[in-house]
Order: sequence, then structure tokens, then C-alpha cells
Amino acid sequence: MTLVTTRPTIKPLCTRHHAVMTQAELGERTGVTFHAYKCAEAGCTRAYTSSQGYFDLEDGVMLLQMEQQDCPDCGLPMYLRALQSHGAETWRCAQVGCKHSSQSSAGS
Repeated sequence: MTLVTTRPTIKPLCTRHHAVMTQAELGERTGVTFHAYKCAEAGCTRAYTSSQGYFDLEDGVMLLQMEQQDCPDCGLPMYLRALQSHGAETWRCAQVGCKHSSQSSAGS
């Protein structure tokens, strides 16, 4: 099992709006609160943590997303770091000490 330690300087992009996500404290119906990166676009429910990857938080329920890219080095979900004008995506691992990043076509 990998101890998840997120680099403090990451700036994940929302996979819907491609806007920089901001740190927020979120809560589930169970009353559990946690820190995550949240899309700032009005009405967007998309969030990211380095342990869960991208998910939607709707009415206090966490819905994991299928569009994850896991790091081949440590196995943790990577974050969308950049989107190029021609549609290529840059994904990066958020784990402290892991420098893995990869590029892919949008939506692949």
C-alpha cells in the first residue's frame, strides 16, 4: 500500500471545464469532511484528490469517474495538468517524489 502524500504545488484542471481547481473542504452525507481540489465553475460538481482521483460530489455522495489515468510508477490517480490548443492532454502524478507525466489525445 502506497502512503499518499500530495505535492503542495499541484494545480489540477477540471476535466469538464479545463479551469484550475481550488482547494476546498468538502463533506459527505456521513458527516465526514476532507480536503480536495474543486472546480470553481458555477454548478460544477467535479473534484480531485490524489488518493481518489477525479469524482463528482452530488448531494453529499461521491461518484467516482471513469476517465482516470493512473500513474504506472506508483499506481495513484494522476491529475490533468495542461490542455494544449490542439487537444493533447498532459497528465501528471501528484505523489511527492514521483515525477511521472504523460501526454494523450483528449478523451483517450
